[in-house]
Amino acid sequence: MTKYSTELKIEIVSKYLNHEDSIKGLAKQYNIHWTLIRRWIDKAKCQGLAALSVKHTKTTYSSDFRLNVVRYYLTHSIGVSKVAAKFNISDSQVYNWAKKFNEEGYAGLLPKQKGRPRKVPKKSKKTTKKLELSEKQKYEEKILKQEAELERLRVENLVLKKVAARYPRYPTNKKHN
Repeated sequence: MTKYSTELKIEIVSKYLNHEDSIKGLAKQYNIHWTLIRRWIDKAKCQGLAALSVKHTKTTYSSDFRLNVVRYYLTHSIGVSKVAAKFNISDSQVYNWAKKFNEEGYAGLLPKQKGRPRKVPKKSKKTTKKLELSEKQKYEEKILKQEAELERLRVENLVLKKVAARYPRYPTNKKHN
C-alpha cells in the first residue's frame, strides 16, 4: 500500500496548477513535505496527471533504457528529480544507475542474477562465462563518458566566464602592497 493515493496527488497538483495555493501552503494544509509536492508537480508537468497514478506492479527496465536515462542525466545540467520526472521513474533509481555507471561502467547497468547462490554447484556441461561487454557496449560506454566530461567542462567554463565578468582582475601594471 502506498502512502498517498492517486486521487490525493492529483488533487494537490491540480490546486497548484490552477493557482489556488502555493507549494508551501499545500504542504501545510495536507501535512506533506513541500519537496514531495514539488516532485509530483514536476512529474505532472512532464508526463501529465496520469503519471501520478500509483503503480502496483514491479517494473523491470532494459539496459538500453537505463543507459538512456544515465546519458540524459550526465549530459544535461539538471537535477536527478527533473530527470526522474521526465522518464517517470523514482529519483533514487536515477541516482543509483548514475552511481553504478560511474563505478562499473556499462556493466553496472546490465541485469544481474538475483537470489542466494547455490551451496552445491549445479552439474553442467557448460562452462560459466564471465560477464563480458560487446564491442558496441564498450563503445557506447566510452562515448557516454566523453559526453559527460564535455558537459562538465562546458558548465565549468561557463562558471569561470561568469566569475571573470563579475570580478575583473586588477590591472597587472600596478604593484600591490
